[in-house]
Amino acid sequence: MNFFREFLIGLSFYTRLPIQLQNVTEDEFYNSMLLMPVIGVVIGAALWGFGWCVSWIGIPELAAILMLIFYIWLTGGLHYDGVADTIDAVFSARDHEKMMTIMKDSRLGSFGAISLILLMLTMWVGYRYTIDSQFLAALWLMPVVGRYCAIQTCCFSSYAEGGGGLGRRITEITKGWHVVVYLAAIAAVSWFVAPILTCAFGITAVLNLIMMADLKRKIGGITGDTIGLTIEITQAFFIVVVLILQHLGIGVPGMV
Repeated sequence: MNFFREFLIGLSFYTRLPIQLQNVTEDEFYNSMLLMPVIGVVIGAALWGFGWCVSWIGIPELAAILMLIFYIWLTGGLHYDGVADTIDAVFSARDHEKMMTIMKDSRLGSFGAISLILLMLTMWVGYRYTIDSQFLAALWLMPVVGRYCAIQTCCFSSYAEGGGGLGRRITEITKGWHVVVYLAAIAAVSWFVAPILTCAFGITAVLNLIMMADLKRKIGGITGDTIGLTIEITQAFFIVVVLILQHLGIGVPGMV
């Protein structure tokens, strides 16, 4: 495993950073998916830096919308499609085969549109109050947690029949030790920065397991779309939990 090359492959796929690599093999592509939390560190660093810059505007509401635009630009809105497709399928209340057909349909349904609006509103609120409280470390950790939760789901869930090859392959190569290593690293770093982040991480990981079990019951496991859903929804979970814990007086306001 060529860590640095596969890391760059992941960056080129999951972000809009101008990275071009030649002769990427299928194995390298799938191995790069295992580095999602590491790629999240880069995305988080970019969010932290951009958040610090726009915080000087002095208008948290404007800074928050700029943060949202920046995140969508940086990631290409890659996972939003998965959010919309999964929500359209789950809320269709159809049988498994029909839900798989809906998830593969490129058209945006009403439930998918509503879910994207609510997700963006939630993230706008999260950015607004995170910037206002100057707790920018949460912005750095948020993409890492979201992508850890994707690894967690790939490890403990199963492939949803009819969901496409991406879900099958990633569940095959994701092992328990990946989860353990990332879990320990994130917990240690977040505790060092601010214990509130460790608490929020733990709560988010549990919420992700609940969501994973619900998706497995409804559609039979994971697909490429549900991986995207997991990343975006757990990021929202994390930032909301951080804000709630801060409101309850738990944490270290002013930490950057």
